Amino acid sequence: MIEKDEIKKCWFASLSKAYEEKRPIDSLVSRCGELPIEEAYDVQAMLIDRKVGEGERIVGWKVGATSRHVMDQLRIREPILGCMTSGSCYSAMREVKACNFCKLAIEGEIAFVMSGPLSGTCVTKADVLSAVKGVMGAVELVDCRIKGWETSTTEAVADNALHGGFILGPLMKSLNGMDLRYEGVVLRKNGGLLASACGVEALGDPVNVVAWVAKKLSEFGRELQSGEIILTGSLTKFFFVEPGDLLHVSFSTLGDIQFAVKD
Repeated sequence: MIEKDEIKKCWFASLSKAYEEKRPIDSLVSRCGELPIEEAYDVQAMLIDRKVGEGERIVGWKVGATSRHVMDQLRIREPILGCMTSGSCYSAMREVKACNFCKLAIEGEIAFVMSGPLSGTCVTKADVLSAVKGVMGAVELVDCRIKGWETSTTEAVADNALHGGFILGPLMKSLNGMDLRYEGVVLRKNGGLLASACGVEALGDPVNVVAWVAKKLSEFGRELQSGEIILTGSLTKFFFVEPGDLLHVSFSTLGDIQFAVKD
């Protein structure tokens, strides 16, 4: 146990330095030793506790690797959970600057906004629908604190599931009458097409992702809360961006998100 605690402290200290300096670090496994995935979630919790202690607040949760595209890119074979805090929220009032990330990439996702709590180990689609206020288009700003984005599953978990920030779309829609499996997204960079996909890529239905989050949080004695935002995972593979790039992410019915990446 002492050895594991020391390894967790090493992972935490190494990731904290990467976050502060905005510079990627060598593999955590090579630097500190290996940890099982349960302990990696402990390291993630330590990082979030630090953010909260510095005045940020938890605003929601993100799920990575819900599509085969991202699973193949990262060589991860299971969804991973991350936590979003107020410091990761971007909008027209806050520019996306590459210098605030180690190596920035973007993803187009469907976001849920909770109207009430949701928890338990047996959450159904009906449970999700009754606890959701609405859905929005979103862009996740993803970042990896490990050099070359060469991260293992456990390192990605500890690294807050590679979360860097998020941008919400211009409107929220009720789920009434919507089948999110067919909600499309198109990603463009500098006018050129990057990729397109539909909601079915996220665990078969983005609603399934929200149920997965509720079940996963129950393992940690937590639950989804009213007002929290859930990012349900990239529908396409992720794409690296650089200063000067102009991004346009458009959804079938959830509006468009446009932003530029600054220095």
